[in-house]
Amino acid sequence: MEAMAAIEARAASCAHCGKQLLAPKRCSICKQIPYCGAECQKAGWKRHKKTCEPPLPLGEVREKVHEATHSHDWRGVLKWEGRMEELMEGRPDAYRDWTLNSFGKAHDSGYRSTGKNDHALAFIRLGQRRVELLGTLERFRHQSTVLCSIAQQCIVLGRRQEATTYFQRSRDLGAQHGFFSAESQACLGLGRLALREGRHEEGLALLRNALVASTLTESDESIHELNALRYLINSLFDTNGIDELEPLIPRHREAAAAQSQKIGRQKIGSAEVQSLCFSARLHEVL
Repeated sequence: MEAMAAIEARAASCAHCGKQLLAPKRCSICKQIPYCGAECQKAGWKRHKKTCEPPLPLGEVREKVHEATHSHDWRGVLKWEGRMEELMEGRPDAYRDWTLNSFGKAHDSGYRSTGKNDHALAFIRLGQRRVELLGTLERFRHQSTVLCSIAQQCIVLGRRQEATTYFQRSRDLGAQHGFFSAESQACLGLGRLALREGRHEEGLALLRNALVASTLTESDESIHELNALRYLINSLFDTNGIDELEPLIPRHREAAAAQSQKIGRQKIGSAEVQSLCFSARLHEVL
């Protein structure tokens, strides 16, 4: 796993042909866009010249990254990824964490928008750096959340064993520091993995544990309970655990309503619609 992480840390994709590169050659003008070599750079110039420009002063780059981050413009953030190390050099650890998080979120949005695995790989690479940095800052709750996020991206790439390792690390961290939110998130992930692999009893036990932990979280976010209920209810439908379902569906409805009220939603939310679907499905079974 360490060898893979080392490769990913150096890897980039040619902006023209998409080939994975260990030692990319970057545009000689903007110093950012990677290519296989002169041939691909020449072929890609017609498109790249529209945005290519000489390097800006670092202060201006920092402002542009801030603006793109706050406007949720993931392409605008990633435009400056080639200067990410410059942005962090000599800066406080908290700012370095913000920068890694900004580029990581941009890659997450990039994956959701394009489905390209390069974005998932980049998210994992940046997440690994954040985990180490957050440990230095002793921000263990955030560290556990990032570990779960890395695990989710590992699942996207089909790397389930690595996902299990990251979820377990998050769970251990939660147990060490008393973070029930980490216990809930990690057990939810581990339970879903177990169910996918056909270990139904283990998976259901983990989902039940996630639900219990969700009611003890140190934050007031009902989203933890809502997520645990959603996956547990779906899994019980799949395994015919009807007796256990009946009290869980009204509980899901209450959690969904609480979440909608918290975010100030005026119309019925998707979670509340799902509760109605659960009720209808249960009625059909009974």
